[in-house]
Amino acid sequence: MTGRPDRPADRALLLTFDDRHVRAWAAAAPLFMSYGARVTFFVCEPDRLDRDEVRLLRRLADDGHTIGCHGLRHERAPEFVAAHGAGAYLDREVVPALDGLRRLGFPARAFAYPCSARDENTDRLLLTLFERLRGGVPVGRRADPSLAAELHVPARELADRRVLLGCSVDSGRGTLAYGDDLGGVEAALRRTAEHGGVTTLYAHCVADAHEANHVTPARLEKLLAAADGMSLPCVGFDELP
Repeated sequence: MTGRPDRPADRALLLTFDDRHVRAWAAAAPLFMSYGARVTFFVCEPDRLDRDEVRLLRRLADDGHTIGCHGLRHERAPEFVAAHGAGAYLDREVVPALDGLRRLGFPARAFAYPCSARDENTDRLLLTLFERLRGGVPVGRRADPSLAAELHVPARELADRRVLLGCSVDSGRGTLAYGDDLGGVEAALRRTAEHGGVTTLYAHCVADAHEANHVTPARLEKLLAAADGMSLPCVGFDELP
């Protein structure tokens, strides 16, 4: 499965995908390969993966992509903890998902919060189990050029920064389109390319249309091409120092 490189990039795009859209992710593998991109797939409901999905996920890992954890039933962490307690959150939502992924052969060193719902208490709780966590900023921020300062993590801070914030680049959900203005995302990529460090982005399914959150293959290729044109490699969470 995925390992750690001897010399991680000093500047990178961390492109991530959430939920359980394994077949769609596998179908996008040639696109990732054409740009030399390694990404992170944060998987929820590992107990519901069928045999073919497990095979495809292992192939993605063998291609150098990172497999992370996204919870057992996609519960919002602060709400679950408030309702049932921190112990129940770990016992019912996190540990079964982590154990399920590890039984399939995926170390799952990183965790992405469902719906980006997090707080300092859940961060402290989950950092007892994971090396890094991924949260997020409101989707409306992605058109704001000032987002670059919030998404960009300088290289000198990366080793100690255990919670990384990402921004959605999804194209839509069902019949709802999210808009084409990614000005803040593009500004973040330029800042990272110029100054080093990382910028984190996330999406879900890869499809021209889908009932769930999705990014179109055309938008995904545009992002990969933009990063490539800036000499900004795309790497997985397991490749971070």
